Amino acid sequence: MRASEKQLRAWMISGLDGRSAEHAQLLRALAPILRSYYGARLGGGDGDIEDLVQETLIAVHSKRATYDRNRSFTAWLFAIARYKMIDHFRRTRRLVPLAGLERELAGHGFADASDARLDAEDL
Repeated sequence: MRASEKQLRAWMISGLDGRSAEHAQLLRALAPILRSYYGARLGGGDGDIEDLVQETLIAVHSKRATYDRNRSFTAWLFAIARYKMIDHFRRTRRLVPLAGLERELAGHGFADASDARLDAEDL
């Protein structure tokens, strides 16, 4: 059973308050969530998925002081995961499927790219 946003956030805040057992519990709970996240986006490459999970867990641990206690934990987590995945694509020179990128951006309030245009007069 996966931990809820409320539980993950509570573990994160407890970890920030110096409770190492809760911080360790958070990291253990995040591993399967991240495996699922990357697995759905990378489609195979178990080695790549595990590398990304570990990189993300390290980032969560090392950048934990940047977490705002008043905001959603999973939004913060998936922002880190998304940037780690982009870094991975850059390193491996893999192209991101356009449909997947559009879904990813749409979920974060970005306008549909078909609505965007650049007028020469604006230059």
